[in-house]
Amino acid sequence: MRNRETEVKIRIADVKATRKRLRELGFRPVHRRSLEDNTLFDTPERTLRKVRSILRLRHYGPQWIVTFKGTPAPDSLYKSRLELETAVERPQVIRSIFEALGFRPVFRYQKYRSCYVPEGEPGRRRTSLEVALDETPIGSFLELEGSRSQIDRVARQLGYSRSDYSTASYGALYLDECRTKNIPPGDMVFTAPGRRRNLARVKAFV
Repeated sequence: MRNRETEVKIRIADVKATRKRLRELGFRPVHRRSLEDNTLFDTPERTLRKVRSILRLRHYGPQWIVTFKGTPAPDSLYKSRLELETAVERPQVIRSIFEALGFRPVFRYQKYRSCYVPEGEPGRRRTSLEVALDETPIGSFLELEGSRSQIDRVARQLGYSRSDYSTASYGALYLDECRTKNIPPGDMVFTAPGRRRNLARVKAFV
């Protein structure tokens, strides 16, 4: 089992062209485009935020997944850290357990995600290299997960360099977007304009 993830995000301008290029490079989809709905939990004292860790409940396609991610290692180019996750069948029970332990929802974010692996890989988890194409309320991103050399190689094949890498969380990217556009931030979800939540919810996660 691989319990440590190393990944980067890359902002992209053309989702259709990126899908086409991934196919040309021999990547095959292992999960069709589906809405991914994520809720992050923390204590009132923001214990996890202070050490840059997360506790997340994710709904992706038919699956519910609970994930813990540890503090990232010092690295300006790649985000590398402990990742522990498992599928769950009763998400409401997990929520109740979190709340009983003193954790509460602090940030929610959504995206449409498609997952790809190199042709010949046996499945989605855990392969040597994974590529996720994320369409979010603040734009579209590639997420490359694998070894540093694999990430660099695929990024180059897709026309990107290390200068395009980001290790920021979606919460941080969302807050930057709101500042740039001078709009009040809230949860990063696909909702009608005006349905915003308190900035403190986002700050809890940046």
